[in-house]
Amino acid sequence: MINFEQIVDQICLKSPLQKKKLKSYLSTRSVNFFNEADKFTSDYSSYLESQGLSFEYAIDAYLKMCKDMVKSQIYFMKMDKYPLEDQDQAFDEVYNSKDEMQSFMVGLALSQYLWGTHYEMFRHFTEGLPNNKKRIKSYLEIGPGHGLFFKKAIETIGNNCKYTAVDISSTSLNLTESIVSFFQLSNNNINFFNEDMLSIDTKELYDFIVMGEVLEHVENPNILLDKLNSILADNGKAFISTCVNCPTIDHVYHYKSIGEIQRMIKNSGFLINDERILPVENLEMEDIVEKKIAINYSAIISRQK
Repeated sequence: MINFEQIVDQICLKSPLQKKKLKSYLSTRSVNFFNEADKFTSDYSSYLESQGLSFEYAIDAYLKMCKDMVKSQIYFMKMDKYPLEDQDQAFDEVYNSKDEMQSFMVGLALSQYLWGTHYEMFRHFTEGLPNNKKRIKSYLEIGPGHGLFFKKAIETIGNNCKYTAVDISSTSLNLTESIVSFFQLSNNNINFFNEDMLSIDTKELYDFIVMGEVLEHVENPNILLDKLNSILADNGKAFISTCVNCPTIDHVYHYKSIGEIQRMIKNSGFLINDERILPVENLEMEDIVEKKIAINYSAIISRQK
């Protein structure tokens, strides 16, 4: 069975340009991190095998994702805008392509442990769940993608909860559903909907809502945040994440600053209870802003009273 160290070695062998940054990042990680990463690698390897996919495929998917991001970054630095013009282009080039979307989601799953910012956002999410799990009877995830957050939520909260996953991509939704099935997390209280969240007319309120890395995928993220506010229970919490200056093959909305994100959250009627501001490079924030280096952002939010 492959372990995390072998994944890193394979990536460095196939892409020497990543070696220095990966080794530098991993040199700061704890023993607990590597134990967790090995557990993820073992579990995810078994899951991929059940889907007829090898870990070699996963590594290649990760490297393709990195290459695509570099191309998008070059375009961004030259043109000062993201490569995609609108959501329709994202559908045509990514979401409607099973092969493209599956590769992207599998590669993104590996980034949970290979990228420090993604790992810290995942930790932010996992630390927030235990603090709220006793009162969570209804859980909604918008855009579950690779399914790792949805899986963790079910494992943490347990069976005494109604779970709902909504994703505009059928490929992503199928990945999430297959992960739930493989790890035998299924119960009668899990529902999957292949729909645009904005098109769902519901009066149901949710105790905990997750919307990880979704806002930057839509043309008007403020409308999506308003929708989130309308379906969050009075004492509910939501976990959201997004990013600044982070062009990729399917990002549409360009957040230019952390302040812009924070203002949009507050203007939609939310309080920011806890947040993480995570630049992808270890530089002074002044340099990060000046050079337009990507910044990941996550927050636990609640409705304003």
